Amino acid sequence: MLLCFFKLCSPQVLSFSIAEKENLCLYGFPNETWEVNLPVEEVPPELPEPALGINFARDGMQEKDWLSLVAVHSDSWLLAVAFYFGARFGFGKNERYGFF
Repeated sequence: MLLCFFKLCSPQVLSFSIAEKENLCLYGFPNETWEVNLPVEEVPPELPEPALGINFARDGMQEKDWLSLVAVHSDSWLLAVAFYFGARFGFGKNERYGFF
């Protein structure tokens, strides 16, 4: 599984140019799937953006260490999105509990 994800984040596999290599993002979706892709061009300014360049250090790190780095960035993004929706829609204590 780790090797599959590591290869998926290779710009050669995704047909991106070398210049775009460092700008890949990992996107999480409500159906619990993930996608590695270039950042979207326009994101509403109030919505948290995923970490840019998840594979910036990919080739210079061990796979396990790189995966830990991606996990930290992805978890931070998910928490930021959860807090955004909690604040934006004024969820109460019980509704916020569902995010975690």
